[in-house]
Amino acid sequence: MLTPKVSIVIPTYNHARYLPHALNSIINQSYANIEVLVIDDGSTDGTAELVKPYGSMIDYVYKQNGGTPSALNLGLSLATGKYICWLSADDTLIGEKVSKQVGLMECDSSLGFSYTSFIVIDANGNKQYDVNSAYFTDKQEMVTKLMEGCFINGSSVMMRKSALKLIGNFDENLPQAHDYDLWFRFLRHFNCGFLAEHLLAYRWHGENMSQNPDEACSVIVRERAKQLFPEWLN
Repeated sequence: MLTPKVSIVIPTYNHARYLPHALNSIINQSYANIEVLVIDDGSTDGTAELVKPYGSMIDYVYKQNGGTPSALNLGLSLATGKYICWLSADDTLIGEKVSKQVGLMECDSSLGFSYTSFIVIDANGNKQYDVNSAYFTDKQEMVTKLMEGCFINGSSVMMRKSALKLIGNFDENLPQAHDYDLWFRFLRHFNCGFLAEHLLAYRWHGENMSQNPDEACSVIVRERAKQLFPEWLN
């Protein structure tokens, strides 16, 4: 199989405790052509020192704190891969996630992005339970089900860079649900792929942003979706 470059963007803010686990899970992937971009969104917990031992294995960029969407967008602007993944600093990849997802994306050029199922781990990395993510092969059903709530874990996603150039990056005016917004924009123009395997460990440690969801952001996203898909949602 060809090995097109995959860029993995890790936005981080005061997650020095977890970041090495995320980095090691990438380094341990067998896939050979990976670019790692750590975007430090103004951390004050020694993150800069922590990443030094990784040397040339990662590209580390520090920026003033501006929120996750701004850190992600900086990473996207620097990414040079054909495919781009976003990995939260407190999550980890499992198994041959990169290789399997590249295989899926390479087989179908209509896919703008793809995602996988995942497991939930606790703060110490102990597995709690499996999550079998929902997926619908019919795009209309996919869109209408997403209107009920976002079931796509952002850290499990692989995006085609050329597709991102068409639909645009994350909306920095949405402190939450910026990923939810992006999935709808992808689906307006592209198909979505899915791997039912549990290829991500999502860490639930009580400080997750999703612990305190901002419903106003989700309302904005759903209203935008109605504009994107008037044939299905109005």
